[in-house]
Amino acid sequence: MMFGTLKKKMQLNLWIFYIITTLCVPFSGQEEMSTLLPSETTETILPMALPEQINDNIALAVNKFGYKLLLKMMNEKKNDNIVISPTGVAGLLAMTLLGSVGTTYDEIAEALGFSQDIFTNRKNHEQLGELLQSINANVSSKTLYADAIFVDTQTPLRQLYRNYLHDVYRGEILNTNFTDSEDAKNKINEWVTNNTEGQIENFLKRSLPTSTKVALLSALYFNGQWEKPFLPEYTTKLPFKKGKVTVMADLMLNFGHFNFTVSENNDFIMLALPYNDSETNMYAVKPRLPNKLNLLDLMEKIDYEQIDKTINEMTIKKCVVRFPKLELKTSMNLDNSLKAIGIQDMFTPGAANFALMVNGNAIVNNTEEELITRSGTKIEDKESSLIKDMLDSLPNPGIHVDSVTHEVKLTINEYGTEAVAATSAVLARSAELFYADTPFYIFIRNEKTHLVTFSAVIFDPTIE
Repeated sequence: MMFGTLKKKMQLNLWIFYIITTLCVPFSGQEEMSTLLPSETTETILPMALPEQINDNIALAVNKFGYKLLLKMMNEKKNDNIVISPTGVAGLLAMTLLGSVGTTYDEIAEALGFSQDIFTNRKNHEQLGELLQSINANVSSKTLYADAIFVDTQTPLRQLYRNYLHDVYRGEILNTNFTDSEDAKNKINEWVTNNTEGQIENFLKRSLPTSTKVALLSALYFNGQWEKPFLPEYTTKLPFKKGKVTVMADLMLNFGHFNFTVSENNDFIMLALPYNDSETNMYAVKPRLPNKLNLLDLMEKIDYEQIDKTINEMTIKKCVVRFPKLELKTSMNLDNSLKAIGIQDMFTPGAANFALMVNGNAIVNNTEEELITRSGTKIEDKESSLIKDMLDSLPNPGIHVDSVTHEVKLTINEYGTEAVAATSAVLARSAELFYADTPFYIFIRNEKTHLVTFSAVIFDPTIE
């Protein structure tokens, strides 16, 4: 064999894996209006303009992964509010996939909906990287995606991994002395604060183990205002029913023309609330008959592909909307949920293999470096399979993922801008009603890339 049969004793070094995302969604103020809908519409509401070419395959794969992960978390934390960033988690796992081989590679690729073929996956990485950078280009609302890898000063990170991470994902690579655990913690917390517009501070409450070798982080931040502001003067305490229990929640009021649909076949109602950047929507989904079908059962009945299809079928309707104010901050461990969707080896000492990220040899092996370089060039299908087998036999550097921590901040409140009131109205009963007064699912989608940046299930809007 090209690499011999040398076996090395695996050291149980830790690889700490973090995802930090924050979301701020301010509701803008609006001049006082009656509780009636406008009878005349002077604006023209058109479908959102999209780029001519969107890589729907990659975006759909990421969104399906996020939906599946959210479902696993819902089953793990029944009836709890959950907020995640599918794009943030997927982006970090893609960085991990980039440095993995063997079963570790296969499991991550399968979960993300990527290919097992290394050449096809290289194109997938490049396309995902382009989508992630594209969401940073929004100037009307503020969307920021950033990622970084903190590496122990004594850990031999492969130069080709460094180069590809920077070129494709614009990832920062920062050297850190993890034996100085307090200094390492402070550096990571500073990075998190700087890349979340100061919204998340003191992310690490405790210092990392001194045996840590690598820490990967990604941050995704969104701040936008509604195209059609809510009416703060009509926010009022109204019943919100969560199963057999009813709580009083602050429900806000909006009305106007929105993309809306009722899926009778799949028993759900969906509303799209656009932001003022012309490329971001928040979609709200709830059971059509919540007394007969609860939110978890609905979400298990459908999948993201069905939701994506339904988005394309939405039409503009006159709507009255009641939606709760939200102030949520969640910090959760994703280990069990990721294992439940098939990502297991990366958590297992001895089985996890990140040989494309970290060099397991004390001395650089030129043959290995040539092989790794070859894997990054255009190759034929047969050669791709052969090279993958050779890469799988690289010496295992003996690091594994110790934990995956995900922190998200979601704020939906009223403040900000002034809007012009309508001059005439018709009775509200002529409109479609979307009252989020029972558990519901929301997700924010960047329409330029079709990536779902944030998603949440809300069972009790009064819980912070």
